[in-house]
Amino acid sequence: MLRLLSVVYLLLLFEITVAQTLYDETNQNIRFYEFNITQKSINPDCSNQTTPAFLINEQMPGPVVSATQGDIVRVLVRNQLEHGPNEVSIHFHGIRQYGSVHSDGVPYLTQKPIAPGETFLHEFRVINQAGTFFYHAHVGMQESTLFGPIIIYESEDADPENYMKKKRLSRLTFPKSSDDEDSDEDEDEDEEEDYRMSAGPYEYDEERTLILSEWWHRTHTELEEYLLGPNFKGIPEAETILINGMGLRDPNNIEESECRGYDVVPVKPNKTYRLRVIGATAFRTLGLAIANHNLTIIEVDGELTQPHTVNELEVASGQRFSVLLKTHHDIDDFGIQVVRRWSDDIQRATNGLAVLRYEPEVHQESNDRGVLHLKNPFVRVAPHHVPSFDGPDKELPNWLWPNIQPLHGVDPIVYKSPSRTIVLRATDKKQSDGRSRWYINEVSYSEEMSHEMPILEQLRLDRRPLPAIDNLKASSNGYDRNLGTYPIRHFEIVDFVFQSTHIPGEPCRSHPWHTHGHSHWEIANGMGEYSQKKHGHIRNVKTPIQKDITMVYPFIDPQLSIPQNNRRAVGCGWSKDNPGIWAIHCHNTAHMLMGMMTAIEEAPELISRTSRSR
Repeated sequence: MLRLLSVVYLLLLFEITVAQTLYDETNQNIRFYEFNITQKSINPDCSNQTTPAFLINEQMPGPVVSATQGDIVRVLVRNQLEHGPNEVSIHFHGIRQYGSVHSDGVPYLTQKPIAPGETFLHEFRVINQAGTFFYHAHVGMQESTLFGPIIIYESEDADPENYMKKKRLSRLTFPKSSDDEDSDEDEDEDEEEDYRMSAGPYEYDEERTLILSEWWHRTHTELEEYLLGPNFKGIPEAETILINGMGLRDPNNIEESECRGYDVVPVKPNKTYRLRVIGATAFRTLGLAIANHNLTIIEVDGELTQPHTVNELEVASGQRFSVLLKTHHDIDDFGIQVVRRWSDDIQRATNGLAVLRYEPEVHQESNDRGVLHLKNPFVRVAPHHVPSFDGPDKELPNWLWPNIQPLHGVDPIVYKSPSRTIVLRATDKKQSDGRSRWYINEVSYSEEMSHEMPILEQLRLDRRPLPAIDNLKASSNGYDRNLGTYPIRHFEIVDFVFQSTHIPGEPCRSHPWHTHGHSHWEIANGMGEYSQKKHGHIRNVKTPIQKDITMVYPFIDPQLSIPQNNRRAVGCGWSKDNPGIWAIHCHNTAHMLMGMMTAIEEAPELISRTSRSR
């Protein structure tokens, strides 16, 4: 499992500093978005089944949220669902929310969920972050349809829309003679053709976004009832893997006359494209490849990396990549395809497919930036060129992570010594009524056990005495059972270890762990059961990358010889990182729903100064 080395003192100090100026709007650009959440029956995979789904602005994926580093972002969420158990919340995945923890979107932790007929205004400033992010619901399995991209640019000039606006404004400020007016439209086209985008040292011509998600032929409520009920026999596979909200359940049996088929990603020959790949899946880790094309990784979870070229990406739930794709001169269609990874005895092949289409002149419609759809392509047949994937024998723990390095070298933070170690041991158990739950240190998180008032609000209002952290250190791994959190002092450095377990005879599961409010650095990992005496000194990740998702791979120790009828949970892998605070959970949404979540309470005595009431 994961071991997390927390650099609380540095991140917290920065958080408190910026909180004082967060809402100083002088000379600040404000981006405003409205999310209207409704329910509609849809059939995105052109099958014989139409399923009711929660949607944002009647679309899936939802609209893109784009901003420039330093911008203030406001998102007004309106819950327009029918009254009943239809509460929602929206989390901005990867956004660190410096000084705006109230906008993190975790029900009962940072806010009350938004009831039907109610609204919630999220407000945060994008500080020292640029890259690829996304938003999604954080109640139950709602995120299977409530999600969308977030794109943060390094500067206004790096944002192509801002760049073109400035060019047009310049022409208005210094108008041309009437003889030149006819050439304005041609100049716009020439400027768009000549403009090259950039991120750090990387330049590229255009960008595209690929959002990977799963589509079940059942509502999120039906999924939740099954996952939490006594008849649970394992997480069901989605009927279809969607790319940009589109796909075909069975291309040989299309039931929907208006079916648009596979998403078409338009490109031009002899160009360089930045593909932003977003893992919006709620369950499976996927492998993604594009026929006859290599992919050069330049970004992971909002952090630029050294270039590393691969023929296949491994994309866990919640992960994001940017890759550079260089097009060649052939005018043709090429398959963008996904397979399952870490799927045990489930077949790896999926029906997830999109089309990379070369066209000399692209006529396109766009309802957001980066996710482009050709006008009425209606592509219902797979391209002749499809990618090949490595077999399961090449599916090794840690994938290619040892080869992916941070752009500017290793942050010295990772070499700091911790003051203590907190082990978070995850186990799954059958309850006496037949229901299955996941536990972290024998505690299964659920919204049912949540407090009437969100924990953040209790701390902000000083509604409970601060825990005696010195006493907590010596008991229960530092866990405060009163609030269900792990309090950490201001300036304290703590090691966190995420320990995976499995029952002998059953597979060890992979777990993509996500940290809210902070990114982290994985600094070590290993097989079997973690021992502080044996493993506490290990630093076997040579070039840690700052991420907010780290996969804990299924390491099974071959030296463990425990009879299969022994039901004791056995360690099957761990890994150590450097996160901050707030919610920490497995981003396999079913695991989180079934209890695999906890919270880190960073400097509770200072929370009232760094958050605002909502």
